[in-house]
Parts: sequence; structure tokens; C-alpha cells
Amino acid sequence: MKKILITGGSDGIGLATARLLAADGTQLTLVARNSTKLQAAVRSLPGSGHQFFAADLATPEGVSLIAQLIDEIRFDVFINNAGVGIYGRFVEEPLDQQLAIMRLNMEALTVLAHHYLRQARSGDALVNTASFLAFTNMPGAAVYAATKAYAASFSEALWWEFKPKNVFVLGFNPGATTSSFHTAAGSSKEAFPNYMMQSPEAVAQELARALRRRGSPRAVSGGINRLLVWGLNWLPRRLALNIMGGRSPLPKG
Repeated sequence: MKKILITGGSDGIGLATARLLAADGTQLTLVARNSTKLQAAVRSLPGSGHQFFAADLATPEGVSLIAQLIDEIRFDVFINNAGVGIYGRFVEEPLDQQLAIMRLNMEALTVLAHHYLRQARSGDALVNTASFLAFTNMPGAAVYAATKAYAASFSEALWWEFKPKNVFVLGFNPGATTSSFHTAAGSSKEAFPNYMMQSPEAVAQELARALRRRGSPRAVSGGINRLLVWGLNWLPRRLALNIMGGRSPLPKG
């Protein structure tokens, strides 16, 4: 039976992906901070043999726990999905919170990818969740967007390095999603136009499709998001940033 590890698996895209993959008979291991939510998440999965580990990946102790898990259990697929953001003007938000975002979205992602890839076999796959903001930026989420640019660039380099070993690496880039992420970040999903939003289930479908195809090192979820990435990259940078700033969750003015 195929084994898949998903961090950030108790809610949102991670949980929707777990449910989708479990329906195919896959055995899931979910990781997140909240053990109560993890228990509920595992109970909601079809099939049997699923498990969970509670760990705060913004801390060295949490990262060490999951790195050890990866060393001890061979997973066919690792979806390196845990991430967090905060909305606000850079100098008005606590620096320690922004550094914690960097530790989770970049350092933990890198450490766990290293542990996974150094023992990965032919046919295995690593998915690093970045964001379509990796290619466009977002005033009002400066640190978050910068960490996702790192995740996207990192993933594409790893795709090339591990291609000869038949180990697939994907940088997956969802856009705004109707999950609890926005509330946790200090805003709400209502701050974004409906045409930009996708459900976690729709995003999970695109992730699973990219994982099956194992073609491009980059997948951007959602037709509107793909169009935005393409269009904004053709515009002068000043104009592109002004457009994204106009869609920022920050109060205008």
C-alpha cells in the first residue's frame, strides 16, 4: 500500500488532498500542530491505517520530530504543505511573528525536504507547497510572499537535480483558497474577489492531477491564477505591483 506524508494536514488544502488520496486506497500520515484537529481529520479519511503526529514545525523540536519520522518510515510521496502567513504592513506587524513565518515556510520546508530526498527511491515524489504569489508578490503580505518565492525556486532546482533518479519534485502554487488561512493571517476570504477563490477540494484535485502527470516542475492552481501569473509577468514591474497592491487585504490609503 502506498504511503503518503502530508504536513499541514488537519485543515484546508492538506486535509482536502488527504481525503482525495485516501479514497484511492493510500495510507496517510498527517502532521499539524493541533492534535484534536488531527484526530478529527484522520477519522474523516476513507480507508484504514491512517495516523497522525502533532508537531509545531515552526520550532526546532517539531522539525526534528518529523525529520526523524521521515528517516524511519519510507513514504512514497511527501507533500510538504505546512505554511502560515500574516496580513499587515511590514513594520506594523511583530518581527518575531514574521521570523516564525520564515522558519516554517522556508527552514522547516528545507530541512524536511533534505531528509526525504536523501533516501528517496525511483518513483517517489516530493511536493512543496508554494503560492501563486511566488511569481507576483503581494503588498500587505511581504514576508509570506517572499517565503513562497523561495519555496517555488527551491522546488524547481530540485526537480532538475532529481530527474535523473526518477524522483519527481513539484512546486505547487495555489492561489486564494476558501480555508481558515485568511482568518489565521488576520483577514478574511471576503477580502478577495470571488473570481480569485478556489475551494480546498478544487485545489486538491489540481495537486493530485499534477502529481499523476509528473510533467512540469511547476503547477499553478486555478485558471484565473495562471492567467494572472502570465499577464503580470509581461507588465512593467511598477504597474504589476500597483495592480497587486490594489487587491491587497490591507486597508487602502
